[in-house]
Amino acid sequence: MRADAALTVLATPDGRSVLSVQRSRPPLTLRRTRAAGPGARVCLVGSAGGPLGGDELSLALEVGPGAALHLRSTSAQLVQPDLDGRAASVRMSATVGAGATLEVGLEPTVLAAGCLLHASTEVELAADATLCWRETTVLGRHAEPAGRAVQRWRVRRAGRPLLRTTTTLLDPAGYRSPALLGQARVLTTVLVAAPGLAPPERVLSGGRGAVHVLPEAALVSVLAADTVAAAAGLAELTEGWLDKLSG
Repeated sequence: MRADAALTVLATPDGRSVLSVQRSRPPLTLRRTRAAGPGARVCLVGSAGGPLGGDELSLALEVGPGAALHLRSTSAQLVQPDLDGRAASVRMSATVGAGATLEVGLEPTVLAAGCLLHASTEVELAADATLCWRETTVLGRHAEPAGRAVQRWRVRRAGRPLLRTTTTLLDPAGYRSPALLGQARVLTTVLVAAPGLAPPERVLSGGRGAVHVLPEAALVSVLAADTVAAAAGLAELTEGWLDKLSG
């Protein structure tokens, strides 16, 4: 299955953020929600199973100058194998204009036994854009082996690289090293970028997570046994500074 979805948000003269393009295709279905606060708020609804091996899914986001978009997903994404052992591909891209804000909070991606996922996140930021992007990966369903994944982030600000990183989860003999994931089953990553951002450097005990400070940005990583512990670790690392960016 191949599915492409797109969402464009523009600012109006009176300061509102409106959807100028909203294109969905199952399993990538976009629904606008009503909630207090500025900006457009949209839910990504999984309207079909997957992704399955062989699927190619793509979501393109554009936030125009001065606009704001808050994107959430409604359920976890379960990546499953197909009979031929093919990889599933999920590509997310975003362009965030001058003075614009993009906040993305996705429910976990679960790597079911036997799957192979190639995932990429590509973001282009204006010099004064604000970004908060959260992703969580769960290595396998309860009491089953984990699937495999290669996850890439490519983020540029004002045309210059801000973050380039690849997480390779192919061979447990490698990533189960104490220097990498150890016995953690959940990996949560948050990238935050904003003009003047200067977050404190923090590290969780036992190497379970840290705030990696970048120029006017931060990469927050948490390792945990389950999603509840991951959320608690994330809250501890971001207390007192991340909430100031929420809209």
